[in-house]
Amino acid sequence: MKPKVFKLSKENASFFFEEFVPGENVGRIFKVSRVDYSKQSTIQKIDVFSTPDFGKVLAMDGMIQLNERWEFTYHEMIVHVPLFAHKDPEAVLVIGGGDGGAVREVLKHRSVKRVDLVEIDPEVIKACKEFLPSTASKLIDPRVSIFNEDGKNFIARKNEEYDVIVIDSTDPYKGAGGSLFTAEFYGSCSSALKDGGILSVQAENPVYDSKEMERCFGEIKKAFPIVRPYTAFVPMYPSGFWVFAYASKTVEPSFKGEESRVKSIDGSLVYYNRKIHDSAFVLPTFLERLIG
Repeated sequence: MKPKVFKLSKENASFFFEEFVPGENVGRIFKVSRVDYSKQSTIQKIDVFSTPDFGKVLAMDGMIQLNERWEFTYHEMIVHVPLFAHKDPEAVLVIGGGDGGAVREVLKHRSVKRVDLVEIDPEVIKACKEFLPSTASKLIDPRVSIFNEDGKNFIARKNEEYDVIVIDSTDPYKGAGGSLFTAEFYGSCSSALKDGGILSVQAENPVYDSKEMERCFGEIKKAFPIVRPYTAFVPMYPSGFWVFAYASKTVEPSFKGEESRVKSIDGSLVYYNRKIHDSAFVLPTFLERLIG
C-alpha cells in the first residue's frame, strides 16, 4: 500500500498531502522525490519518503511525525527542558518516540544510566532504524531497553522508578496515542515518578488543536499540582507553534545546577540553550488565558 501521493504539476511530480486535523479544510503538501518505505502495520499506516527540501519524512496514518531537517527543535525541547529542570536524572522513560529522536537527546546527558522506550508498534522502530538513522541510531545503546506494548499498560505497573518521563506520542484524535491523553494515564505517570520526578508531554498546538490542547492540560492538572505550559518553534508541525506540558509533584521548571551542565553537551545542541529554557515558559496572552 502506497502513501497518498498525487500529481499536481505540469512536470508530473508527486506530492504528499497532510490534513492538519482529520476532516478539516486545511493542510499542506510535500514534494516527494522517492517513497522509501510504505507499510500498513497491525496498528497504523507507516510511510517514509524523501523530499527535496526537508530530507526524509516520517508519516503515520497520513500525519507527519518528523522530517530530518527540523526534527531537532521538537526533540531537544521535549527532552532537555525536563532533564535540565531535574538536578540529576538517571532513569528516564520515553513513551512513544519510536523514531528514536527523544532517546538520542536523553543520552546526551552524562548522568543518565537507564532509558526505557515504550513504543506500541515495532514496525515504527524497524522502519526508522533502516531509513532514519539520524534519529534512530541511539536505540542500540546498551542503556536503552525497548518495550513494544501500550504505554498505558506499561506505566500502570510502575511505581517510583523514573526521574523523568517523556510522552512523545502521536496525536490524540487519530492513531495509537489516544490512551495517553487521560487523567488515568497521567495518574499512573505520577505514581511511576520518583520523588522530585518530572513529566513532559507533547500537547499539540493552539492554532488547529486548541480544544485537544486544552483538554490535555485539564487531564494533566488532575494528576499533578505543578503544571506549566511551554512552547517552541517546531516548523515540521502544523502552525509551527508547538506547546508542551511540564508537570511535577514538587519541582518547578527552573534550570537546575551549573551552566556547565549545558556546556557539556552544547556542541550537539541546535535549538535548546539556557536562555531558551526560561523563555519557553513565557506565554502569549491568549495562550495563558486558555491553558495557563
